[in-house]
Formats: sequence, C-alpha cells, structure tokens
Amino acid sequence: MRALRTTRMILTLAAPAATAALIGGLMAGPATALPPHPFGLPVLTIGCPNQGSLMSLTAATGQSGPEPGIAPGEIRFQSFPAAPPIPAAGQVTVAWLNTTTGQSGIVDLEGKYPYLSKTVRTGHGEVIATAFGSINLGSAPICSNSPSTGTFIV
Repeated sequence: MRALRTTRMILTLAAPAATAALIGGLMAGPATALPPHPFGLPVLTIGCPNQGSLMSLTAATGQSGPEPGIAPGEIRFQSFPAAPPIPAAGQVTVAWLNTTTGQSGIVDLEGKYPYLSKTVRTGHGEVIATAFGSINLGSAPICSNSPSTGTFIV
C-alpha cells in the first residue's frame, strides 16, 4: 500500500513537469528574427523643391538576424522613400551603439538610390542607432534631413 501511495505521489508531482517539457518541445520551432523594426517616424526634409513639393519623407528600418543574408548578431539597416516625391539622389549614414557590449560603428548605406541598405555585425544585445543623411531632389541643392533614432534587439 505504501509503494502505491509513493508511486501516485511521484506521478502527481512529475506529470505537470513532463507535460510542460513535451508541449514546450512540440511548440518550439526554428529560431526566427523579429520583423523589420522601424526607426522613429519617417525623416522629413524641408526646403528642397521638386515637382512643386517643398519636402520629402524617407523611412528607415533595422532587421536583425537570423534571416536570409543576415547572420545572428547582425542587423540590416535599410532606408527607402516614405512618400513622394522620390529624391533624385541621396546618402544615408547610420551610427549605432550596442549598449550591452559597448561595440559601436558608423556606416554608409549602399545600393541603388532610393533603396539603400547595409548589413552590420553589431553583436548580440540591445542596439540604439540613428540614421541621418542628405538628399538631392534634382535641380535643387543637396539638403540635409532630420535624423531618426531607433532601438533594436539583436
């Protein structure tokens, strides 16, 4: 009788842990990254006339890995037009700091304007970044846009 009571007690105590381990194992899938995370609001550039418009909007995102082309511990920073008119040319720079490890850097985004990107090895942790740059709307001089800041988990 005592053996039966001991067996019941062991099963009663062990069943919830075994069930949780089984369900956790079934629900666990391959590791995936968070979706692209935007910096703050789209960046506003004022005073560069183009086709009758006196402003342009540019957006920026950060995508952490693992994703195709982005390894764990990396972020792909991207910038793209947020609203017309689309600038004729431009340059976007991202300055970043990993507040967990202290790593930092400044990179120029690359590609065919207006879609620029750069994958950066930031290391794992929380990364704060700011995107800034200049645009040229064709006939007007190059104008600076306001910076945008975002935080990312890598």
